[in-house]
Amino acid sequence: MATILNQITEFIPWLHPKDQLSIPDDLRIENAGIKFDTTRHVLDAIWLKAIEQEGGASYEGYRVIRLLHLVYIPLDVRRDAGLLQKMRTALRGMYGSGINLVYLAAGIFDPPIGIVQCYGVSAFHTSLEEAERKSRLDLAVLHSTLAGAYRQARLEPLTIEIADWVFRSLQEMPHAIVTVGHPDPRENARGGDQSLRDPLAGSANAPQQYALQQNELLFRGMSTLREEFLMMVLANHVSLKSITTMLAAQAENTSVYASRQMGVRLASFGVSLPAILTGGLSENASNSYGVNHATGVSEGQGSTEGVTNSEGQAHTIGHASTRGWSHSVGETETDTIGQATTTGISETNGTAQTHGVTATEGSSHTESSGMATTHTDSSGYGVNGGVGGSIAPAGVGLSANLGGSANWGNSDGVTASNGSADTTSHAVSVSNAATESHSETHSQAQTNSQSHSVAHSESWTTSGAETDSVADTASTAVSKSHSDSVSTTRSQSESTGIGQAIGRGWTGGMSVGVAPSFSLSNSYQWQEDPYILLTHIMRTQQKLLDIASKEGAYYTDVYALARSEAGAQSLIGLIPEAFHGIEDVVTGVQARNLNPAEKAYIGLHARAFTPSTRVESIPEVMSGYVDSTLLTMLQLAAYTAPGMYEHGTALTVQEETPSFAFYPNLPGDVTLGHQWSSETGELTKALLNITPDRHFHTAFVGDTGFGKSIAAERMALETTRQWHYRSIVLDFGQGWRKALNWPGMDGHVDIRQLYPGGQRALRWNILQVPKRIDAGRYRSMVAELFANAGRMGPRQLGFIRRALTEMYRNAGVLTGDPFVQSEIWQLTDPVTKRTQSMPNPWANVMDAGEKATIEQYWAEYGMTNTIMVGERIANLDPIGLQALAVHRSRRLSMVTLVQKLHQYKEALPKNDQSSHTSLEGVLLRLEQFAEGQMARQYGAGDDALAVEDIGLLGEPDDPWGITVIEGGSEMDEYPKAALLSLLSSILYFDAVARRREALDGYRRFPTMQIFFEEANKVLTGVSGGAASDQGSGDNSNAVSHIFQTMWRDGRKYGVFLHLLAQTVNELPSGILSSCANLFVFQTKDPKDRDLILPHLGRSEKGLVNTEYKRYLARIPKTLAIAKFGYSDDVHLLEPILMRPLMVVCDEPSDREIFRKLGTQPRI
Repeated sequence: MATILNQITEFIPWLHPKDQLSIPDDLRIENAGIKFDTTRHVLDAIWLKAIEQEGGASYEGYRVIRLLHLVYIPLDVRRDAGLLQKMRTALRGMYGSGINLVYLAAGIFDPPIGIVQCYGVSAFHTSLEEAERKSRLDLAVLHSTLAGAYRQARLEPLTIEIADWVFRSLQEMPHAIVTVGHPDPRENARGGDQSLRDPLAGSANAPQQYALQQNELLFRGMSTLREEFLMMVLANHVSLKSITTMLAAQAENTSVYASRQMGVRLASFGVSLPAILTGGLSENASNSYGVNHATGVSEGQGSTEGVTNSEGQAHTIGHASTRGWSHSVGETETDTIGQATTTGISETNGTAQTHGVTATEGSSHTESSGMATTHTDSSGYGVNGGVGGSIAPAGVGLSANLGGSANWGNSDGVTASNGSADTTSHAVSVSNAATESHSETHSQAQTNSQSHSVAHSESWTTSGAETDSVADTASTAVSKSHSDSVSTTRSQSESTGIGQAIGRGWTGGMSVGVAPSFSLSNSYQWQEDPYILLTHIMRTQQKLLDIASKEGAYYTDVYALARSEAGAQSLIGLIPEAFHGIEDVVTGVQARNLNPAEKAYIGLHARAFTPSTRVESIPEVMSGYVDSTLLTMLQLAAYTAPGMYEHGTALTVQEETPSFAFYPNLPGDVTLGHQWSSETGELTKALLNITPDRHFHTAFVGDTGFGKSIAAERMALETTRQWHYRSIVLDFGQGWRKALNWPGMDGHVDIRQLYPGGQRALRWNILQVPKRIDAGRYRSMVAELFANAGRMGPRQLGFIRRALTEMYRNAGVLTGDPFVQSEIWQLTDPVTKRTQSMPNPWANVMDAGEKATIEQYWAEYGMTNTIMVGERIANLDPIGLQALAVHRSRRLSMVTLVQKLHQYKEALPKNDQSSHTSLEGVLLRLEQFAEGQMARQYGAGDDALAVEDIGLLGEPDDPWGITVIEGGSEMDEYPKAALLSLLSSILYFDAVARRREALDGYRRFPTMQIFFEEANKVLTGVSGGAASDQGSGDNSNAVSHIFQTMWRDGRKYGVFLHLLAQTVNELPSGILSSCANLFVFQTKDPKDRDLILPHLGRSEKGLVNTEYKRYLARIPKTLAIAKFGYSDDVHLLEPILMRPLMVVCDEPSDREIFRKLGTQPRI
């Protein structure tokens, strides 16, 4: 028994740690170096030249190590029970590629970085270049397998700071620990799951769940103590051939011990004496004779003729269409100063002569013969007997038996062989060579150079090809064949046979038997528990080897370095706590302390990232090395699985990015950005393109500074340049002026400024009626939009509209009004209440200026009508009435409007406080239009610009381009909101009228799109403080219907409206839902997110799609969720995560704007 126990102890080497093992001199480092990526300031590779010895052989070469560290793994992995299984699959992939894995876990607390988890590869080769190449390929495999297993996980090269700490720690940390044994991934599971059982007390045999935390225990313990450490796992690939050899040997050894686990002891005695004799005699004789004769004759003749005709004809038509577009921007600046002087003289003489003659003769003769004769005689006999007895109650019996047998035989054999061989050879070779060479070289060069070059290039290329092909093919074939054949066959056979056989045999036999029996026996079954225990251990090893033979395994070295003795002792305790277990392990995890010599040995191997080669001298063990353990993929995963530990460089508390659609082949010649893959968590090169049929009203929404303008600028540039759109940008500030330097837009960009004193101030008479908008409608539009811009109430709107009506009537602008067309006015004095009659001066064409204006309008519409001064305006057609209204409205100004409002205020009863307050609010806003430079810029005059024509740039037959209207910071928000909202309405309704004219074939107008920067302020107005009328904060006023109509019907008239807004919930009702296309940037307001989610096709309520709602609040800068909802294919309606392409160009100064566009007279 003691012998068996000693065998078990010897079988498990870790049970005798006091044995002293020799330390081999197996590693010598001759040179080493580090390579950094200077462009990104990160670690590229570690290399060293070393001589390694193992198994009596020496290996000299280069080892290259490349490392990546974990920077992000989604929060979802923390709750994933398949964490270890995913690492197991990744390790299978690495094993299939033959990778040697390196895993580092570093605790860095000075500087305060925390836990750093690194994954890398180690490659060895005799050539440094080949080792670098192989390590680069291996690292790509490692990166791809980890990315495939852990969705959206991010690995990046080590920073210089972390790399420096690792290298210094390998050199300076004095305390080294070696960990051996099999980790158990099924223990230390986290949570209150009642299915977890005590493997010692539980009776069930089911395995436990996989762990949710293992290395986290180690990280947390060392972080609490702030003890710096470096844990290194070196996993070296073991071939399947070696694993299967080990498995076969293990199975053979296990069977030996398994056969000794139990048996039966039995004692018996018996005697038997049988005898048998048989005999017989027989004779036989036979004779046979036969003759056979046969003769046969056959003849044959055949003739064959064949004719084949075939005809073929093919007709092929092909058409191919190719379109291509490319954009490249390059900028180069080079300074070079160089001086070189070279002088050289070289002379070489050489002579060589060689002569050789070789002759070879050879012959051989070989003979062999052999003969063998064999003869065998055999005989055998046997006698057996037994006796026994039994007594029933005690299990005792008595029996006796006797028996015997005999046999004999003989055989003879003869073998003969002969062989002979002859060989002759002859060879003669002659060689002769003579060589002479002479060379002489003189060189001298002196070079001085200095250069400076700056180059900027930008190219836009559009290519197209149309290919048509037609092919006609005709073929004709004629073939003829003729064959003749003649055959004759004769056969004759004859045979004679004689046979004779004589046989004789003799047999005889006799049998005699005496079989008395008596037996006595007593048996019992025995078991050897030490052998049972030993067999269980060996079968566990065999099971692990069987798993390894199917998926592979790694020889694994686990080293741990600590800066202090307290840290080393903590590691000795924490490593078993984190990784020790009892399921499917032969030897539990053991952290071994080392003596000084062993520490130096392990430290050297750790610095070289090279495994130990100390060989285990005890036979029949699973591992052949002292410091290494053969681990299956799942066991290695327990060491190397990503630790969900937040105190470090890896971000582990952020959930993964939700899933978004990915369309790699979107058609279109307008490119808006690159698509982002939610599978890899990276930006791709797949372009986000759009075609005109999917273009629609677009909303760019999100918090300030996250990229709304970037996406809008790209859309404005591409659609304007590619599709020749007429684009208007209502810029609340002045961030869009860079459009002047956009590529491909020369001659198609204009910039105008709302604020007084601008280089290109917008000279605009606000009260001048646009060319294609009825005067009465325009009067109402001005009143409503100016009231909306200041969030005025109905009373204030009424004052403005009343004042405008009186101004337009008194100036004869309302040319379609019967009051203006009547020849006599009946006026009532407001004081005396008396009615007076007076002639209406506006009922007729007053002067030559009005006559010329009317005839000019007619001429523009292809009409040759004429009119006389003094003719009644009631006889004019609508075109003439509109021309007259535009002409007469030039004399009106905001100064007159403000004066009339002051008159209203003065005429109000003193006790009408509410009207006084309302008028004060109106005047507070409008007075700034009647003061200083603004009164001149937006007042009466013949030099005012017809704003409905802005944006029509370039050739008259193909007008297109982009016009930026800058609000600037020099104006208050109210006048900017009022002017921009009025301008957008004029442009929209003018475009509607232009489309109607285009249907008559009068003129073609380009598609128009308007970009509303700060759309919240333009559409809903700005706060006017305490001067607002009651109810002025109500956004449901009538003006909202104007913008709703624009967004609802704009597409029908070739007008697309794009808004840029920060607060979605403040947009007028129905505006966002009219935007089929959407770009969503980070937005944190809960109300905004509730409005955006339904637009994306996600639920804003309940427990579903909550990940999208949370993601809206953390979308990274410059990333956006894009949805193009205008399509008849439901598969194209899913939202896409993308990054808009920034239009890279300089923002022009006022001087550059003046240089390129000229200037307007200062106002």
